[in-house]
Amino acid sequence: MKNFSFELSRGKSSQRQMKVQEILRAALVEVLQRGLTKEPLLDNGMITINHVDVSPDLKHVKFFFLPFDETKKEDFLKAFKRSNKVIRKAIGQRVHLKYVPTVNFIFDDSITEVRNLDKIFASKKVKKDIEG
Repeated sequence: MKNFSFELSRGKSSQRQMKVQEILRAALVEVLQRGLTKEPLLDNGMITINHVDVSPDLKHVKFFFLPFDETKKEDFLKAFKRSNKVIRKAIGQRVHLKYVPTVNFIFDDSITEVRNLDKIFASKKVKKDIEG
């Protein structure tokens, strides 16, 4: 699967893209909640869909996810890859667009970055610099 990039960066989507992002997010959440992926890890695992990016032509979507158990990141990525066609079909049945977008799943590591920054700011050296 080749990588694709969007012309508009995260957070700078058009009004239309934002509407489609929310519709696609809701459709994916419903698919996961109803256990339609045929993947036990996805159907029974706790997962958060943090962000959705849709390409300007609405033909590609990236779902940024964060599992409750971050140590199973690779397992979730493999499960999403195995069930990609099933998920795409289920989304297509719920969302009425001209094209059913190709679906990609990306582990959202922004939480890890925030934790690392918290550790840095909590360090004695940084506290000393801030205080004086």
